[in-house]
Amino acid sequence: MQTKHRLELIERECRIRTNLKEIQFTHYFSNRFMEKNTQFFCIEDFFKALGVTSKNALERLPIAIWEQQVKDSTTFSSWQEMLDQAGNEYSLANL
Repeated sequence: MQTKHRLELIERECRIRTNLKEIQFTHYFSNRFMEKNTQFFCIEDFFKALGVTSKNALERLPIAIWEQQVKDSTTFSSWQEMLDQAGNEYSLANL
């Protein structure tokens, strides 16, 4: 999957499923979620560990490195699984 496409998927997934209201990425991947499911305090730390400090850096990051980071430092087996779980928890907390 192209990095640009992955970013678009992330942005689309970060829209609340009711009322199509946009949510902040840091709310979607709350610190509580990150502490419970990863080795990181926040999503920003997860990105920093990947060397992602900008959209440009994200676009250059190979998907294999992204997926390996998820496998190595989270309770998830894939980015999609992590994204889905964050969405489920966000939706439940914000009903």
